[in-house]
Amino acid sequence: MAGGASGSAVYGLSVDQPAGEFVLKVASRPGLRERARREVTFYRELAAQVPVLVPEFLVGGEVEGSAYLLLTAAGVPTDAKRWSELRWTELATELGRLHREQVLAVTIDRGATAREPASAEKLAAGERAWIELGCERLLAPLWASFEALGAAIRQLPACLCHGDFHLGNLLTDPADRFVWIDWQEVHIGHGPGDLALLWQRAGVDGVNPPREAMLTAYAAARGIPDDALLHRAAVASELTLVMLEWPTFFPYVPEPGRARIRNRLEHLVAVWYR
Repeated sequence: MAGGASGSAVYGLSVDQPAGEFVLKVASRPGLRERARREVTFYRELAAQVPVLVPEFLVGGEVEGSAYLLLTAAGVPTDAKRWSELRWTELATELGRLHREQVLAVTIDRGATAREPASAEKLAAGERAWIELGCERLLAPLWASFEALGAAIRQLPACLCHGDFHLGNLLTDPADRFVWIDWQEVHIGHGPGDLALLWQRAGVDGVNPPREAMLTAYAAARGIPDDALLHRAAVASELTLVMLEWPTFFPYVPEPGRARIRNRLEHLVAVWYR
């Protein structure tokens, strides 16, 4: 296999004794090793506690400055362009179950931690990037009151988040069940950031997830109201993601993907101030 999007080198292994297919992930650079350690901790300490299907953990650790993780091969990539609304809501239901308070309660003492808030340097870099992209007037009020986005997100209870939740990190097994992979960014957050990344990565590829139906299914599975607080937190999470993260990836996103992100940004700003 090619290197994974997480930055680790990823190898597919096929052996005869015992017969099986396996995946080996190796991270050597310092920044990547920290993320790889987090994933090893997830499989050792948290995987048995989450209500979603994950690959079977075989062994993981560090040797000669590299972190490694060996898993069973667990499925094949998904093709969301063929999904029905029901399939999307099934995925939202699984995410809601992962985000339930009960899951956090049994994982919080097993290695899961919260992310650091965005630094002043990251905020400044995001603002400069969007100015260069011609969005200074559109985003100036939001940069001036950026903390309001975080406050809206924090209106939701804390939960265990996947942290890199997009279609590339979902497989399907022979029974057509979702298999969740790449847990290097697992953390304690508030939830809608997982939905935001899923939706926006799909949108860049020309797939339009049924957001409203997914929010309804997600809320029911998580056990929280499908109300204005949830919807505003979802908008705030999407805005935060677009404003801080997408400028870094724009050089690698071909049109019409860039146009889709810009159009989504304009829509989100309008909804935020509605």
